[in-house]
Amino acid sequence: MSMINNEIFYLFAIISVGYILGNIKIKGFSLDVTAMLIVALIAGHYGMVISDAFQYFGLAIFIYAVGLQSGPGFFDTIKNEGLKFNLIAVVLLLMLFAIIFTCGYIFKMPRTITDGIFAGALTSVPALAAALEIKNTATTSVMFGLVYPFGIVVTVLFMRFLPVLFRVDLQKEVEAYEAAQKTRFPDIHTRNFRITNENFKTSEIKKSKIEAMTATVIERMSLDGTVEHDDDDAILHFGDVIRVAGTDEQLANLSIVLGQEIGEEHVFKDDMAVLRLLTTNKEIVGKKIGMIKELKSLRTVITKVRRAGIDIPSYPNLTLRLGDKLYVVAPEMYVEKVTKFIGNDLLKYPAADFLPISLGVVLGILLGSIPFFIPGVGAIKLSFVGGILITALVLGRLGRVGPIVWNLSPHSTTLLKTLGQLIFIATLGTNAGKYLLESLHNNGFLPIAIALGALVVSLGLVAFTCKVILKMNFIDILGVLSGAMTSTPSLTMANNMTKTDYPSIAYAAVYPLGLVLVIVLAQLGMKIM
Repeated sequence: MSMINNEIFYLFAIISVGYILGNIKIKGFSLDVTAMLIVALIAGHYGMVISDAFQYFGLAIFIYAVGLQSGPGFFDTIKNEGLKFNLIAVVLLLMLFAIIFTCGYIFKMPRTITDGIFAGALTSVPALAAALEIKNTATTSVMFGLVYPFGIVVTVLFMRFLPVLFRVDLQKEVEAYEAAQKTRFPDIHTRNFRITNENFKTSEIKKSKIEAMTATVIERMSLDGTVEHDDDDAILHFGDVIRVAGTDEQLANLSIVLGQEIGEEHVFKDDMAVLRLLTTNKEIVGKKIGMIKELKSLRTVITKVRRAGIDIPSYPNLTLRLGDKLYVVAPEMYVEKVTKFIGNDLLKYPAADFLPISLGVVLGILLGSIPFFIPGVGAIKLSFVGGILITALVLGRLGRVGPIVWNLSPHSTTLLKTLGQLIFIATLGTNAGKYLLESLHNNGFLPIAIALGALVVSLGLVAFTCKVILKMNFIDILGVLSGAMTSTPSLTMANNMTKTDYPSIAYAAVYPLGLVLVIVLAQLGMKIM
């Protein structure tokens, strides 16, 4: 076999050329992964085909990385304020599914074609993979490859002109969004208080009770003139001075309980340091702050945690995650020990531990192969994609099991997602490219027209409902639509338009459920009609 006439050469040649073309920007727009698919389709048409084994390898690590990243948010957003956003996403996807499959029924298209149109309109690799799990045909892949580029262009352009259609001033929407976020996630401040409440003369009140009552964190205490650092059982007395971290509202409530706020900074200028440390020590990842005994022995207090751009007030049941930025107060003499204990290792942080990756994929494949018996339906399996996705979602939510930390750093997750997607797209494209011209000859441009029409109608109706009826901020609308479609290019467009990353918050709230529903609908599409 010639050195250049083999699958490894084809794979990396397609990835290289596609990556170069995908990163060429014209007026801020680039083809991104679409270029990879186009190059792969052309290569497949000329006989440069890559075997399915590469396709499943790329798919496995891509799905696992996506599920692991989405795990914590998937379960949280279902039960929290993201419920409204997720309901909107469900309506959008069901509407898109209904329109495409109704058109398929009217034009008497086989489900292998219709499902490819659905996956291509969403530009969803997981949806295509799920469909192929039910019935592995080149027809579905060809339809996906045919519709995919148009799906990206239409979705991105829709996001671009949506504010124009609704005559929305995005700058004002950003300002309104920031004001609302300030209300939901107020800034955390630190202030000193002297206890002047007469009740402290006759009652023994512990520090921990005050923290529980006011949802604040007492960083420092000067009890009877003696400086203390972290003693939950300490008794507060009349005249003591304490330094407390909390929001403006929390601190105002605290002043009612304790007494006057003072500015005596000199009281605590003995030996304490305020640090910002990155959580990279896997020994504390997955543990609740209140359960980390070493913090007490090091006389260290965590005042707040910055995660995904949001400051979270510290509380005992808050679970630490890999990559959390901790704001801590610690004695100068323990700074080195505290830093080492938290981790703060920027070199170690991006590194991936391959045991959780390989073991997680193995568990996912095993889960997907187990038959589940449903009365009246019979035995069903979660399949290759479903097993890996559900396993990754659960492990991502757990974060840690015994000595194994399942969560990966954002750098590692991005690398796995990108590598898996590129390998999958390159392999898929070469196999679909063999039949591309034949499919165009047999079906014409009808599949493209169906996909584009379904996208415009679905996105338009949902956007109208969100803005006119639900009165949602346009920042949230852009994020929800992008997340429901699991479309990274449209999210990028939304962030560029608003000159912020605020749409990413709604996107992250919707993406996990959107991803799961897209996969379910793609598999359902192969079984109906």
